[in-house]
Amino acid sequence: MNVKKYLTKIEDLSHKKIALTGATSGIGLALLKHLVSKNAYVVLLVRNLTKAKEIVGSLNYSKIDIIEYDQSSYKSIEKAIDELLVKHSDIDTIVLNAGVLSKKGITEEGYSLTIGVNYFGVRHFIEYISPKLTKETKIVIQGSLTAGARLSKKTDITRTDYGIFKQYNTSKIYLEAYFNKLVKDNSYPLISYVLTEPGISSTRISRNLPKVVYALGKVFLPIVFSTPRKASLTLLTGISDKSKNGDFIVPRGIYNMSGFPKYKKFPPKREREYLFE
Repeated sequence: MNVKKYLTKIEDLSHKKIALTGATSGIGLALLKHLVSKNAYVVLLVRNLTKAKEIVGSLNYSKIDIIEYDQSSYKSIEKAIDELLVKHSDIDTIVLNAGVLSKKGITEEGYSLTIGVNYFGVRHFIEYISPKLTKETKIVIQGSLTAGARLSKKTDITRTDYGIFKQYNTSKIYLEAYFNKLVKDNSYPLISYVLTEPGISSTRISRNLPKVVYALGKVFLPIVFSTPRKASLTLLTGISDKSKNGDFIVPRGIYNMSGFPKYKKFPPKREREYLFE
């Protein structure tokens, strides 16, 4: 099977209005192009307006809107959501794909940039928008296979001095545990939550790694694992009508590192309900 053939399995999405974060590069940009091919209406929530406008111009597609959005700032998240709900009250799908991998940087709320964006930013988005939604809405969350890593109970998510990989792993561990909490709590019955993972792919999220590592990754990762175009299919499957509340969608290859999407039972070891006690 190739990507083109897999896309035939996804229904036409002209009936959907989808908000998407992290759409100016990598997996998010690849997903945007899939959504355009499926005729969806897309609202881009982006930090870089200039780049987003250039991308939209190159697509020659009219059913796209752009809203300024910075996931490292609670104020920006709230402002973007308020604008989204005023302009697009009929939004029915939200894809929370944006993420960073950076050792440096602190968010406005005082968290390390990686943990602040990948976990606290996503959580604040969901908690702020949930009571405002008045129709059935699907929220698709982009997780990571790194959420299967071990987490020491001494880990302090508010610390800002952890190494780049510990920050990233911790952010995704907490995010996937939060997904499990949302599904089990069912506090907002109108909302369904779907968790996806892209596997391993070469994207700009790794640009803050050593230059040699990043350069080698750009060459070899697409050959050994998935291109962004293929890695974005788990998100696309999550958006489709087939997915439902609590679904977990991952690549079907060994250790879920690459391959076409499949549905999988959410691993009990990732539930980590103690994190929210």
